[in-house]
Amino acid sequence: MRRWYDDVPTQAYPDDSIADDVRAIRGEDPTDLYVIQLDGRPIGEIQSYRIDDHPEYAAMVAIGRAALGIDLFIGEPELIGHGHGPALIRAFLREVAFPRYGVDLCVIGPSRSNAAAIRAYEKAGFRFVKNYLEPDSREPEHYLMELTRAELDAGKL
Repeated sequence: MRRWYDDVPTQAYPDDSIADDVRAIRGEDPTDLYVIQLDGRPIGEIQSYRIDDHPEYAAMVAIGRAALGIDLFIGEPELIGHGHGPALIRAFLREVAFPRYGVDLCVIGPSRSNAAAIRAYEKAGFRFVKNYLEPDSREPEHYLMELTRAELDAGKL
């Protein structure tokens, strides 16, 4: 897991992530959390949120329109690199996130050094928009990517 949180300061992980999850579970944060399961076995997590519900992040990405964001990880090493991520993302956006938030745009912002995540997001249909900075991250330069609902629904993916 540590490898996938490469943009989180070492001294903060995992306590800050756990605290964020607890706030969301309690309804104190509007982020929706989901456990990813494969054949009934938990293998990771996906979260979704409206970008505008997080003003500091919204200012960093500066996309200028309503959007949702997602973050995810597959925590089982033997399942990474087998196409689960892109298929999961497409199904999650189509069946859960786009209907839930009523917006037509999803963005995701991996750190630029996370080449495996960027490849998985490209396979899911995301395309590069711009680089942006998250000044408090260990790796401040991020790679903003987007996918519209129309692109997903058009069957291109």
